[in-house]
Amino acid sequence: MEKRYFDFRDIFQAIRYGFSGRKIAVHLGGLVLAYLIYQILVYLSLFVVGNTAAQDFWNKYGLLPALPFSDTGLTQTTEIAMWIGIACFACIFFLASTVVSKITIEQLRGDFFFSVSDGLTFLKGYWKSVFGAFIGLLLIQIFLALIPLGIAGLGKLPVIGKPFLTISSLFMLIGFFLGVLIALIAVVFGVSLLFVPAVVATTGADAFETIYQQFAIVWNQPWRTVCYEVMLFLMKLIFVPIWAFFCLAGFSIVMLPISLLHTAEMEHITACANLWLGGAIEKLTMLPYINTFGVFNIGIAMKEASAFTTTVTAIFLTLTMLMAVGLVIAYLFSIASAGNTIAYSVLRKKIDGHNLLEPFNEDVIETPDVAREPESK
Repeated sequence: MEKRYFDFRDIFQAIRYGFSGRKIAVHLGGLVLAYLIYQILVYLSLFVVGNTAAQDFWNKYGLLPALPFSDTGLTQTTEIAMWIGIACFACIFFLASTVVSKITIEQLRGDFFFSVSDGLTFLKGYWKSVFGAFIGLLLIQIFLALIPLGIAGLGKLPVIGKPFLTISSLFMLIGFFLGVLIALIAVVFGVSLLFVPAVVATTGADAFETIYQQFAIVWNQPWRTVCYEVMLFLMKLIFVPIWAFFCLAGFSIVMLPISLLHTAEMEHITACANLWLGGAIEKLTMLPYINTFGVFNIGIAMKEASAFTTTVTAIFLTLTMLMAVGLVIAYLFSIASAGNTIAYSVLRKKIDGHNLLEPFNEDVIETPDVAREPESK
C-alpha cells in the first residue's frame, strides 16, 4: 500500500485515480443510460402533446439534450418530463459514483484488481443507504421548514390569527435558532451531494450513519472541506480540458485523411450530424483551434440530398461525437468521485482518527474474547 499523508497532499492523487478506464467506463455507462432515459421521456411527452411539437423540437435540438429552462416555448408536460429525466440522471450519477468510490477505496487499500462487477455487487447491497441519506436529510429539512410555515398559516386564521402571532413572537429567540438549524442542514445537504457516495463506499454505513457523517464533516472540518473541494475544482479545471483536447486531437487525426480524400462526402456527412445534434457542430467550430484541420467543415453540402450510405455514416459519426463528449464528462465525474473518496478518507482521519485505508472484511463480526486453555508446548 502506498504511503499516505492524510493531508492536502493526498488530494493530488485524485488525478491519477480518476484517470482509470474502469471508473470512466462506469460513469460513461451511467451517462449513456441517463441520456437514453432523458431523451425517451422528452420525446414521449412531445408525442403526447401532439401536433408538430415533436417535429419542431427535433428540428431545433435533434439528439442534443435540452434543459427545461433553456426553451420558454415548451409545454408543461414536456417540462415535467425533463425534470423527471434530470432526477433520473441524478440518481444514476450517485449510483455510479458509489461504484467508482468503492473501486477507489479498494485500490487505496491495495486491492488493484477490484473490478466493476465487484463494485456493482457492493452497490446492490448498499444503494438504499445512498438514497436513504438524501431522503432523510430532505425530510428533516422539510419538517423543520413546516414549523414557521405552519405558524404563518395559522396567523391567517380569522379571530385567533393575530393573537396567535402575538403569542408566537414570545418564542422569537427559539425561532432564530430554528432558522440557523435550517441553514445548517441546507449546508449539510449540499455537502452530502459530494460525500454520500464516498461515505457509503468506504464504510458500508447505513442511511443514519451516513447522515451523521455529513454533519461530522460540516461541524468538525468545514474549512478543510472547502479547501479540498477548491483544490479538486482547480484540478478539474486544468486536466479535464487536457483530456478533451486529446479526445479532439485523436478524432481529428483519424478523420483528417478521410476529410482530405473525400472532402465533399465528409462535408455532407458532417452536415447531417450537425442537423441531428441541433447545430452543435457548427457552434463548436466557432471556438478557436477546434477546426484547425478542417474535419468539421460543413459548407454547402447541407442542401444536398442524403444517400443511404451517407445517412448510415452520419449516424455513426453522430454517435461517435456523443460518445466523445460523454468520455470527457465521464472523466470529470471520475475525478470528482475519486477525489471526494480520497478527501473523505483524509477528513475522517482528522475527525476521529479512523484510518479508512486499512483493509478490513465487512463480513467479519467481532466477538468478545473467551477464556482458553493454554496450549501445550
